[in-house]
Amino acid sequence: MAAKKRRVVSRKFYNQKTLHKEREYGFYWYSWLWKLIRPVLIFAISVIITLGIFVNGWFVIYDNFLKPVDPDNKETTPFVIERGASVTAIAKNLVRQGLLRNQGIFKYMVMFRGVTSDIQYGTYQISPSMTTSEIIDIISSGTSSVERTIRIIPGWTVEDIANYLLNVGAITDLDEFYRLCNSVDYFGANSHQVAQALASGTTSARKYLLEGYLAPDTYRVFANASAESLLRTLLGQTEIVMDQLYASIESGEDTEQEAPLSLTQDQIIILASMIEKEAVIAEDRGKVSAVFYNRLAAGMRLDSDPTVKYMTGTTDFILSSEELALATPYNTYVIDGLPAGPICNPSPAALEAALHPNKSYVEEGYLYFCSTDPHSGELYFSRTLEEHNAAVATYRPLWEAYDAEQRAARAAGSAPTEAPQTP
Repeated sequence: MAAKKRRVVSRKFYNQKTLHKEREYGFYWYSWLWKLIRPVLIFAISVIITLGIFVNGWFVIYDNFLKPVDPDNKETTPFVIERGASVTAIAKNLVRQGLLRNQGIFKYMVMFRGVTSDIQYGTYQISPSMTTSEIIDIISSGTSSVERTIRIIPGWTVEDIANYLLNVGAITDLDEFYRLCNSVDYFGANSHQVAQALASGTTSARKYLLEGYLAPDTYRVFANASAESLLRTLLGQTEIVMDQLYASIESGEDTEQEAPLSLTQDQIIILASMIEKEAVIAEDRGKVSAVFYNRLAAGMRLDSDPTVKYMTGTTDFILSSEELALATPYNTYVIDGLPAGPICNPSPAALEAALHPNKSYVEEGYLYFCSTDPHSGELYFSRTLEEHNAAVATYRPLWEAYDAEQRAARAAGSAPTEAPQTP
């Protein structure tokens, strides 16, 4: 077998110089590939380093300036932008309310996006989970709630109304609201009913001057309305309701029998507030009114449980002997006549009943009533004390069971059901 010839590398193409050049970038058999890969690797590594620096810087900026205050809190908060407020003032208020992380970035983003003139006053729903960009989108979109709807429920007290308005964001200071509700200077000259109450000389003993005169209704009000403005709106509606009721009487359109006693408008409102708390069923309002008129005419004390509960705040259906004997200008178990002032804000229906008690119940001399079942609100009416005591003995076990249910509900942490308040 012939020996294989050894390949001879031509010195013409491969000499010491070319060998050194090839080995400069690695082993000579793939030096051509390294020439291609090397600049690509350098570029890729440069891009990765640059991108890493950029991403790391972005996260630092985002965490410290752009990240939502609380990404997990989706609950919205009413945020009010006052008319004429500057971007700086808006940014400060957002930070103060815990809705924005950095006011400087907010101002720069608003100017960069050119939406300064698009921001409108009003109330916006903003949550701590929103980014700076999302907040800017909302307040520059023109979707603010310039108005809000508030609903005052018949039978609510001043304190019920105050807590409701606070919860819906209509007011921010309960103490200021309560102070206004006792302010003669603000409202004494602007409401006929309040002026009449002041003239009666009994207002110094009242818990709240405006109790009873804040008309229950549904209102559309400005979202940034002050507490004083809200109170004036409610007082104005009471004026309208009372004017309508009395206008129908004066014009002769009201053919209902006149009340057996002549009461002032202030006294009518006081009586109506008691009727509102005592009667749940519509047809019972006139009957309750008749009982109160009959007792007033007979010189009897009104003995109304809600007048006690207004001052004590108890939710028990059955009052203790100590509570019944409590010396307050509202407790109709210890004072003669009407309480010192209204015990809630009555509905037009209760005011109507106060003006027009049930004719037959007045004539038949009904003097007592009691609850049959606290859950239903039904009442049992009696002419004599003997009939009343028999009814109380019959239905008292239901009252005791109701109180036991309410105590159990409170112990379990659930909200108890408010029952009609009847003697």
